[in-house]
Amino acid sequence: MMKLTATTEIRARANDQAATHLQQILQQRRLISLYQPIVDLRQRSIHGWEALSRGPFESQLHHPLALFQQAREEDLLVALEQLSKERAIEGFAHQALPGRLFLNVSPDLLVQPKHQPGQTLALLERYGLDPKKLVIELTEQQPTHDYDLMRQAIDYYRDMGFKIALDDLGSGYSGLRLWSELRPDYVKIDRHFVHQVKNDRVKQDFLRFINNMARSLGTQVIAEGVETLAELEVLQELGIELVQGYYFSRPQSQPVSELSINLPGTHSPQSPLINQEEQAKALLCKVRCIQPDMSVAEAVEIFRQDEELFSLPVVDHQNRPRGLLLRNQLMSTLLRPFGQELNYRKPVSNLMHDQPLIVEAELSLEEVSQQIIDRRREHLDDDFIITCWGKYLGIGQVVDLLRTMTELKVRNARQANPLTLLPGNGPIQETLDTWLQRRQPLVVCYLDLDNFKVFNDTYGYALGDELLKSLASSLQKSLHPHEDFIGHIGGDDFVAICRSWDWQERMLRVLHDFSHHSLEFYSEEDRAAGGIHADDRFGVRRFFSFVGVSIAALSTKGRDGVNAHMLAADVSHLKHFAKQVDGSSLVLQTEEGQKVVWPSDSLPHGYQ
Repeated sequence: MMKLTATTEIRARANDQAATHLQQILQQRRLISLYQPIVDLRQRSIHGWEALSRGPFESQLHHPLALFQQAREEDLLVALEQLSKERAIEGFAHQALPGRLFLNVSPDLLVQPKHQPGQTLALLERYGLDPKKLVIELTEQQPTHDYDLMRQAIDYYRDMGFKIALDDLGSGYSGLRLWSELRPDYVKIDRHFVHQVKNDRVKQDFLRFINNMARSLGTQVIAEGVETLAELEVLQELGIELVQGYYFSRPQSQPVSELSINLPGTHSPQSPLINQEEQAKALLCKVRCIQPDMSVAEAVEIFRQDEELFSLPVVDHQNRPRGLLLRNQLMSTLLRPFGQELNYRKPVSNLMHDQPLIVEAELSLEEVSQQIIDRRREHLDDDFIITCWGKYLGIGQVVDLLRTMTELKVRNARQANPLTLLPGNGPIQETLDTWLQRRQPLVVCYLDLDNFKVFNDTYGYALGDELLKSLASSLQKSLHPHEDFIGHIGGDDFVAICRSWDWQERMLRVLHDFSHHSLEFYSEEDRAAGGIHADDRFGVRRFFSFVGVSIAALSTKGRDGVNAHMLAADVSHLKHFAKQVDGSSLVLQTEEGQKVVWPSDSLPHGYQ
């Protein structure tokens, strides 16, 4: 009994100390704000920063869980979160960090009587921050029941120009319900689904589902907890563009505001190769940039001196884009009653478009085009800013993009196979040569249809062409759109140059997809028989099974100095082994030897 009493007293003293520490933190404003970057893989830049609050290092309330739990017990959660917001906004503004600021807020706090509206907006005004830069990140710590009041609070924040993020989807009490009720601008996926995702098909399927649903709802997905390059590559392959985690940076009070790490799709060995003429840099126009504090009158004079100038990029002292001053929008404002008198002496930051399209110089023109399409209608024709690692290079114009895209499509059409519209021999050779020069690990796959001639003779060339297009469709649907290259050599011969880490699984998907859809081209009688009775090349009547696909796959790993002609000869030889396997097959040649990947229990005659 005495021992129990002593333990109780120790706990009571600890609670009293924690309560005292909390009061000191609030009174002395001894809260530390750390910032962790949220990275945009598409733009290769920092999209924003999540602000994380910590108690003093020497305090037992340094860890956020202990800090906020103590505040909840002492009924001081509103005061603590208010101080957290103030310290975060203050540090963000003083360091002039690029992008948006993500502030964590407990959902139940928004509906508490002590919560006073307007405080956050007042803080932004005090530190000179645009409300559009702020994202309210809802973090579930307690079950949320009053969705109507929550929705009202969120609508209030949105009316002030704030964005909304839902944190840790998949770990909270009612994440999907909150998503449905609040329709956030961002949804953050819990790190559990990112950890070792490369080896977990269920996690991949979950992430793919969430990302597809987010796109349909107009929500951006942020994947948290990225710690390895392998995780990052899978996320990029799944189409998730915003990521966060220790792989980039741990939370810091004074973070570096520029990326110092190679991202997939940039300069890593596995990065997709895009010719310079197909990148945003091909549209680069060198245009003078101006500072945010330049007066409107000075900017007007620059426009007057150059009638061909439609916009002026606005950059900060570190040469990072902050906005775009649009000629038409500026002149429209100045032509209003008292427009010149009211605006001439103001800084251009007051009238600039603060959310222009900003693209990296090495971004593909196809992706640039898609981002332009995704813009709001009133900004479809605006110039866009081109950067290199977040630093201003110049601008691009939509008319130049349209002209270049048209020229590229005409050129590619001339070199494409007329039946499947896949790249022909020229682009295949160019791509293989270029990738080999970069010494990128490749797997060259040669695909050949089995029993295709008999099918053609029996059903006619028109249906044979449809069967070829069906295989082309299976390849395009199954292989990676950026990491892999698909070409049509001619006839029933195709080639795929693969750099995707799961290329075997993708090729097996091609075999499965084609075998399923190819049956639709046969008559009901032949489907029931399992094939066709027809004459072979010697005029002998015999039975032919359904059309299959033989895939000969050759890895370049361990083959230094190999060239395209050597690979072509070796993969052609390997194809003969693959065609000895009954039905569809996938045969792989590596530095260790040949291997029948599928069907796993089949070996061609004499195959070692």
